[in-house]
Amino acid sequence: MITLYSQNVWNAAPAAFRNKLTDSIIRRVNPDVCAFQECGPYSIRTGEAPLPELISDLYTEVCPELSEENYTAVFYKKDKFSLLDSGYFLYDGFNDANSKSVCWGLLEEKETGIRFVLASTHFWWKIDSEQDFLQRIENANQLKAFCDEITAKYQVPVIIGGDFNNGKNSEQGDEPYQYMLKQGFCDIRLTAEETTDEYTHHDYPKLMEDGTYLCPTMPERNIDYIFTYGKNAPKAKRFEILTDEISLTSSDHCPLIGYFEF
Repeated sequence: MITLYSQNVWNAAPAAFRNKLTDSIIRRVNPDVCAFQECGPYSIRTGEAPLPELISDLYTEVCPELSEENYTAVFYKKDKFSLLDSGYFLYDGFNDANSKSVCWGLLEEKETGIRFVLASTHFWWKIDSEQDFLQRIENANQLKAFCDEITAKYQVPVIIGGDFNNGKNSEQGDEPYQYMLKQGFCDIRLTAEETTDEYTHHDYPKLMEDGTYLCPTMPERNIDYIFTYGKNAPKAKRFEILTDEISLTSSDHCPLIGYFEF
């Protein structure tokens, strides 16, 4: 069983209090791999308690040389996996702070030899014009082109965790999500043996005067997903969205957990 933790950890400072919450959630879940979005160099990665440092006793970052620009970070358990290849690219077109991107790693489980590519991604978010909506479709096309290339090259499936900025109840609608399903992406929410109907996104946590945050409302929309792509994709045994108080306070996006059997 391989467990993925995926979360948009909210590129906002101060982040120390929330980073510590995220660290506590990760240690509770004990995932094998993590995919973060909005892992900002001036928020999540810096200050009193940078998230990468908090988890560094267990996890190694893919493409660490890009830590000052990579918002879509991927981490893996260094005692369980070998990193065989890796990469990072920005999406073409609209971008803000160069945060709309893909980071990926080709991982091999040391004990079994199982190989797969893990990717973290973040799609465009604005809704001001028709071009904003088309940009998310283009993000999906570019992600598919990457997945087709990487699966052909290595003959392995791809697991993708990300903030796709569209879906049920979202202001962006769900056209890119539906388009991705038609293009061969598999949403594990729909296929996992055990799944949930919880939503993924809610109001921003409120910053208090003492640097802590106040837990907001429950999530009300879906914009975050875990997808698989390619032949011989692993079977999703369980899909969870964490909505306990700590998880809600850590970000405006809930943690998504996928449990896979190869």
